[in-house]
Amino acid sequence: MRQHGLPGLSARNTAMLEAVAALPPIVASDLFGIHPDTAHRWARFAQDTWADYLAACEATE
Repeated sequence: MRQHGLPGLSARNTAMLEAVAALPPIVASDLFGIHPDTAHRWARFAQDTWADYLAACEATE
């Protein structure tokens, strides 16, 4: 990829986040060789809802 000028690291990270959002965390944990707790945290970050963000904003107001 580098020979063709494609950004490998950012593409890999994007692919991992897409997989974490689509797969159960335990599957992502096995697939990427990461700790299950890390996979659960990533899944929370990658979710499509803004509920946690909005709740945090309301709590700080």
